[in-house]
Amino acid sequence: MPDSYKICRTQKSHHKVSIRNKLILALLYFLLSSSTIAWADSPINIIAEVDKEQATTGDIITYTITLLHDMELKPFLPDFGVINGFDILGSHASEPRKVENQIEQIYSVKLRADEIGQFTIPQITVPFEVTTIESANPVPGEIRSPEVSVEVTSILRLQGEPTDIRDIKGTVDVDRDWMPWIFWGLNLILLLVVLYLFWKYRKAKHSPATEKTPVLPIHEIALQELNALNDKELLQRGEAREHFFELSEIYRRYLSARYHFPALDWTTEEITRYLKKQNELELSLQDEAIRILIKSDLIKFAKVPATPGSDEIESVREFITSTRKHLEIGLYSN
Repeated sequence: MPDSYKICRTQKSHHKVSIRNKLILALLYFLLSSSTIAWADSPINIIAEVDKEQATTGDIITYTITLLHDMELKPFLPDFGVINGFDILGSHASEPRKVENQIEQIYSVKLRADEIGQFTIPQITVPFEVTTIESANPVPGEIRSPEVSVEVTSILRLQGEPTDIRDIKGTVDVDRDWMPWIFWGLNLILLLVVLYLFWKYRKAKHSPATEKTPVLPIHEIALQELNALNDKELLQRGEAREHFFELSEIYRRYLSARYHFPALDWTTEEITRYLKKQNELELSLQDEAIRILIKSDLIKFAKVPATPGSDEIESVREFITSTRKHLEIGLYSN
């Protein structure tokens, strides 16, 4: 901004200073209300940035707006609710600090990436007021931050795209003689029927009457499987991937039986979207379930190293015990 537009700080007559300040306030409001980024020597400058331009699902991204403004300006906390595509975990405003002849003010917000894709954080409007000794009322204004792009990818793509997959060849029609297949198929079915009837006869005749084994609740089955996995001591032997493969299977079987969805067949992203729609599952339990699944995927597929102290058996056990407590008061079905 030219020097003639700066706020005059030299000692002049009161009449001239008052007129000039009013012109400056009007011009400042016009410029900053219609601009995205202020000039280098402007009374207010704005910078927007993220700590991660590339992230994976489940990562926490910090988006920061930094203002450098004159002392006569008073900014206010911007509205971060316009950001789409992320879960907003909380915002923070730092204490203003003096930098040379201006004030630095930092606003930040924590964002969690839950969806895959290329996202653009839009321009964020930061309102402010300009006050001077000669001005009876503060002059309102606003400045907008620049757009920031963030790419969110799946954790399963950390090692790059697969290079060993090729298109299959086209189908070839071949005439077949189905008669031998039909003949041997009927004979096999007949043999199986005879064997089944013979087995039923032997069982009814020679097996003693026994009481029907009671069916264990799903949480007890899962806890027994966790105990068996712990006894194998796979982590202590350095077999971290095998350990987390079995742990993930146990946990997904429990989720599938408890909340009635095919957790064994779904990806972690699909399970995350499903759990977030379940009102019966508390938010803290949702976050814990997602965290365990993501960590298991990182060790299973991305080959992230694991130590004996990074085991999640107790976390899974606590999750199952917590839902079991809900079962006892009648919130979930067994």
